[in-house]
Amino acid sequence: MPVVYIGMASDLIHEGHINIIKVGRSLGSVCVGLLTDDAIRTYKRQPILSYESRKTVIENIVGVDRVIPQYEHDYRPNLELIRPDYVVH
Repeated sequence: MPVVYIGMASDLIHEGHINIIKVGRSLGSVCVGLLTDDAIRTYKRQPILSYESRKTVIENIVGVDRVIPQYEHDYRPNLELIRPDYVVH
């Protein structure tokens, strides 16, 4: 099955997050690269929810197969690690 990478902060889940996951799921197995608290702080405010809380929420969304930390705003390190077939943004 193809691997689909979706990077997100997901501090507050909204309809757009669900739609992106649905699109990803239609293409293959979804791996979410969840930005760490430090990664989020590099480009916007302190997240409301902790990384662990956000991870728990994302792991329990139908269509998400795997959640991994994304340690920086740049997707490239995780893309080089995962080598997905698709990236959905």
